[in-house]
Amino acid sequence: MRFEIGGEMSLIEETVREFLCETARVLDIESTPLQSGYQAVDLFRHRILVESEGRQEYSSVITKMANEIERRVMNRLMDQGANVPFNRAGNLDSDHRGLLCIQDVDYQTDYQNLDIAMLQHKEMQALAYIHNRNRGLQEELAWLPRVNRAYIETIIHGLWKPAWEEAKHNERFVETFGTYISEVNAISGKIVDELEAVWKDETTHTLIHNDLNPGNVLVHDNDDVMFIDWEEARYGSLLLDIPMRVDRSQAGEYREVLASLGWVLPADTFEQRYRAASRYLGLRYMTWSLGAWLQDPGTEGGLRRYLDMVIV
Repeated sequence: MRFEIGGEMSLIEETVREFLCETARVLDIESTPLQSGYQAVDLFRHRILVESEGRQEYSSVITKMANEIERRVMNRLMDQGANVPFNRAGNLDSDHRGLLCIQDVDYQTDYQNLDIAMLQHKEMQALAYIHNRNRGLQEELAWLPRVNRAYIETIIHGLWKPAWEEAKHNERFVETFGTYISEVNAISGKIVDELEAVWKDETTHTLIHNDLNPGNVLVHDNDDVMFIDWEEARYGSLLLDIPMRVDRSQAGEYREVLASLGWVLPADTFEQRYRAASRYLGLRYMTWSLGAWLQDPGTEGGLRRYLDMVIV
């Protein structure tokens, strides 16, 4: 596909000049549509040929029709120096979807040669920085949706439960995952009440990503991580972010990273509420996997991970 005219072209040129080189001239753009989850709208990767001071080189950016939340959060976090791609919005304040141009974070990343331990440590620091920088700012972040009981009930009863009930009537699912069913049933019946202590604890409230699945944490130049896709961002407990990226054995380390930034959370309540949040997130994220597994057995590992988050 060739990409030649329109608002995207202007925004790409503005982004290149702001973040790559102020004297740059865009000579050519080749655009490829991307598929990235069920919420991505008009998502494209653009390979751009840029000329500056007589030299030509290729770079890459992404454009998408992003909702207002993502545009505002990305702009805010970039201004805060957080680990997000450089970005520029065509219209920052519109309450409709609008064009967003962002850095193509892993354009040159070699995923076959990663220092996983180093990157996990950097990821903890980067996420803790975002959480700490935006903690306790309920009034300033009044434009962000809140996590509350109605939201949690929609996730559990409106999304997860129908998919779960359908899966339980599938012979292949029962044969493969039958040992989980009774325990997941028991936990799911009390998870909304159990999670109340989490979403009501204002001492843990901050800007949260609220969708930290693996596809939304990218490696940049094999040396750092960046968080993308802030469409589902909310104001709520940081514990609703952590279990997706930090397992139980690492939870204490994350609390220590927060403490080094000046945010001290009691160990006993932290561990208890981490477990409740982990159970909830296991239910939430298995929703897609329940259907996908029937079509693609390769997703079994992901589904089993989410089931384990619920029962462990």
